Amino acid sequence: MRIAIASRKGGVGKSSITASIASLLASDGYDVLAIDLDPQSNLAFMLGVDPTAPGTAALLDGENPEPIEVNERLYVLPGGADLARQDIARLDPEDLADALEDFDYDFILFDNPPGNQHLERLAIVAADKALVVTNAHPMAILGAERVLSDLEARYQKKRKGPSSWAIVMNMIDARRSLDKNIEDMFEDVEDVPKFKVRQDTKISMASAQGYELSEFAPHCNAARDLRKIKEWCVGEED
Repeated sequence: MRIAIASRKGGVGKSSITASIASLLASDGYDVLAIDLDPQSNLAFMLGVDPTAPGTAALLDGENPEPIEVNERLYVLPGGADLARQDIARLDPEDLADALEDFDYDFILFDNPPGNQHLERLAIVAADKALVVTNAHPMAILGAERVLSDLEARYQKKRKGPSSWAIVMNMIDARRSLDKNIEDMFEDVEDVPKFKVRQDTKISMASAQGYELSEFAPHCNAARDLRKIKEWCVGEED
């Protein structure tokens, strides 16, 4: 199963969601590869490994970078500045899917960058499912709506890409008026599963220290919310 985690705006916690879901899947006994498509390469740092090691750009160059072991079930290919090169931008949308043809993992998660639709498209074309991440900021919601529109268009045209997707409303604090009404912003997509991840400082604390959330704070509110998303990824709530 390949899952793209996308948003068109930065700062919505997309990399944290990717790292957390990857670690939860691994803790359930699945073999997981997390692929960072962000030139900032935050995902590897969050998972506690070298963010500057050869990774996704080398893979797209036709090389064979060794995924970095986080633990016996979880591996990561770091992002990095080379992903912003012009020759990467000129790749065919199916090139990432082709490069992963011989990879043998139960789950591959793609952490997409904000504002780079070409890198995002590489992951979308390679994915079976997608998680569209947003917070309550109006620009984040607009970005999520654009991703949802693109996913629906690809599906209707029978192009390669996810056959199902869900909305992740992240960093939600019900005491804030925008957060309280965020679900109203997605009333026109009633058939799309929606998940809320409550604001929880333990996510950022785990990420900042390079720990997996499933080990750092397995019983916090956000961890409970993230397990529901993990179940959807596995297919237990399809």
